[in-house]
Amino acid sequence: MKLKILNSISFRISFLSIIFTILVLIIMGLTIHQHVISHFSTQNKNQIEGKLQLIENLLLKKPNEFQESLNKALIGHDNLIVQIQTQSKQILYQTRHHKIDILNFEDTKTSPLVSWNNDNNTYQGIIVKRPLIIDNSPQEVEIIVAMEVSDNFQFLHFFKQQLVLIGIFGTLALLCLGWLATWHGLKPIRQMAIIAENISANNLSKRIELKNTPSELIPLAAAFNDMLLRLEISVEKLSSFSSDLAHEIRTPINNLMMQTQVSLTKPRNIEEYREVLFSNLEEYERLAKMVSDMLFLAKTDHLIELKNLQNIELSNEIIALYEFYEAWASEKNIQLKYYGYAKVIADSSMIRRAFSNLISNAIKYGEPNSILHIELNQNQEGCRILVKNKVSSDMQNLSQDQLNRFFDRFYRLDFARQRTEDGTGLGLAITRSIFELHHALISVQLKQQFIVFEIQFPPYVE
Repeated sequence: MKLKILNSISFRISFLSIIFTILVLIIMGLTIHQHVISHFSTQNKNQIEGKLQLIENLLLKKPNEFQESLNKALIGHDNLIVQIQTQSKQILYQTRHHKIDILNFEDTKTSPLVSWNNDNNTYQGIIVKRPLIIDNSPQEVEIIVAMEVSDNFQFLHFFKQQLVLIGIFGTLALLCLGWLATWHGLKPIRQMAIIAENISANNLSKRIELKNTPSELIPLAAAFNDMLLRLEISVEKLSSFSSDLAHEIRTPINNLMMQTQVSLTKPRNIEEYREVLFSNLEEYERLAKMVSDMLFLAKTDHLIELKNLQNIELSNEIIALYEFYEAWASEKNIQLKYYGYAKVIADSSMIRRAFSNLISNAIKYGEPNSILHIELNQNQEGCRILVKNKVSSDMQNLSQDQLNRFFDRFYRLDFARQRTEDGTGLGLAITRSIFELHHALISVQLKQQFIVFEIQFPPYVE
């Protein structure tokens, strides 16, 4: 359980957010703290330099009587400390009646503004040396001007504590908000998990709502919905196919059983047994053809590799097939015609089988005294073939959905006719699979009294 939490996306995002936030807060805190220190130092330095300039002016104007004038000038500046002493450490002037030992701090700072502690108080000041005439003799004196800045340091200490507290509470708040935002943002993924757990062959209808899904997860949710849709369609087709397959196999098996049972009810002569065997042979051939077609469709579903690709002139294939079906077409008084020219790269046997299924289907369901047209067209966009024949009035009322189902396995419009016409209901399904193996598309539509199959091959390359 602990490992799952550590590996969760919410934890990882929250953890990275905390690290990033802590770094940002540290940088911001240090920057603000440094600016505050710089502000106080600059402010104190300006005040001290102003008082130092005042003291220097008083020393120049009244070198012998500057103490009284300096006392008046420093009225109201209780936090200001001034000490003037000679090189022999003789105190000439001092505020607050305490001596500042310059040895404690003069070597600790290189800048003019120095700091030191005295009686738990913190001071900052400036030390300068100036010439002064004392008792008619020139001397060099040291002037120390300082301010008590304990309040400033207490404020900085309090400010630092507040920054730390704000950083800690801010980090915790961002942790909670980041986790909450991540948890809410990953809600569609949890929905995917719930839907995936409930998926079964009988329950594929649920979908993820894209309306409130974050934009970053919309492609994933859409792809998940598309996957469920494909699975639902595939399962429906498989269920329908299994049902149709059972029905198609049951019919010849029942015929074989019934004929065999009838033949065994009483003794029969050799000719009668021969007729039964011939009848059974027809059913066996039908079963063998169905099994062969099923095996072929199973191979094409796995996109078998085409090994015998070659340049094929489709007009030659059409002529050969017309010669084969000419006798059957003449029985229904259907004329076979073609025009145009097209060349493709394909497997010759498969292409011939696909067009054979289209031609036999057109003759089987075509109207007597009509014409079967095959039109071949080739241009830079590819090869386009149209197979066109006239159909009965019943088929002229078919919807586009019914037409699209022509390529479904075992689909037939007239189940009464299929008992008299030879076929397994897999011809057009095989045709579409063959064309898909060659990266071609096939479609069907009605145009007035004619049904038209259109095949589009990719561009031909020498």
